[in-house]
Amino acid sequence: MRRFLKSHWQAIAVVSFTLPLMAFIAICLVIGSGVRGAIADAQSHHPGEPISALLAVAADGNLEPAVRNRAIWALGQLGRSEAVPVLKSLAAPGPCDHERSLCRHEIAKAMAACSGGRNIGAVIWRHGELAAAR
Repeated sequence: MRRFLKSHWQAIAVVSFTLPLMAFIAICLVIGSGVRGAIADAQSHHPGEPISALLAVAADGNLEPAVRNRAIWALGQLGRSEAVPVLKSLAAPGPCDHERSLCRHEIAKAMAACSGGRNIGAVIWRHGELAAAR
């Protein structure tokens, strides 16, 4: 009976550790895919290097807010310090109106990330061309 209980609790311990770790890795990979998609979308509007394309889209007042918000999110995920001046220029007081303007919350999060905030999940997805974009 003791042997059964010991192996049972070991299995529970392994599953309790493994499932959250696998979920974390899966979420990180989805985020990385989203960043790649945002870069591709930005480059379709403003061809060039990933960061410059994202910055150009974020600042382009002729594009839909959803497209610009996605670029802002990607900049925050990449955590590039050169994005801070553009993000500061986009920040405005007041509540968010996602239909008509940029998301103030997303801008604030991106500014924090680009100003030295940590992104522990990026270790999983930031490699290859995204590491160079970092």
